[in-house]
Amino acid sequence: MPKNMPPRFVLILWPVADKFLRTISQTRPVRADDSGIIRFNLHRYKGPTRVLNDGSKIKIGDTIIELHLNNAWFKRRRNLYLSTSQSPREFLGYFAQDLRILAQQISSGIFGDIAALHGSTLLHIAARRLGFQVDELPDSLWKRGARFYMAGLMQVYHLRGGGVSGLREKAWELKEVWLSRAALLNKYGPKRP
Repeated sequence: MPKNMPPRFVLILWPVADKFLRTISQTRPVRADDSGIIRFNLHRYKGPTRVLNDGSKIKIGDTIIELHLNNAWFKRRRNLYLSTSQSPREFLGYFAQDLRILAQQISSGIFGDIAALHGSTLLHIAARRLGFQVDELPDSLWKRGARFYMAGLMQVYHLRGGGVSGLREKAWELKEVWLSRAALLNKYGPKRP
């Protein structure tokens, strides 16, 4: 088992911890019926001014959308004996659908002035394919803890039992992902005639 991978016997605690953390962070669904793959919360950016690859600036106090995977989506698929782990294209397709819905919501102004989408993920290769900028995170206790927690979530909800080749054989790196409002609307927003 790779370093920083939770042992299987403690994974029984992960759904409880996940529910607790989601309640605290007040994530909400992109889709009204919570059937989508994305959940999110809004918060104010507190870091130094950040210039994204497309030139967009994220400044202290800007509203950003923090993205989270909807683990219930993966659980429902597992209960129906469906697997996204065997079809990355399918996973990316569902994520892109939810990004289109989120782009419509943002363009309608229901969240106010959103500067960017942000997240931390082990699935940064998929995020890059969806148009996200992927950045390294500095080595820190938070990064190690978040990676450990997310690796456990992937085992419990997404890739239970090591069903996907490579998860248990190699270390997954936690990275930060960004997508500016302009890039989101350009790629996923409503097309104008």
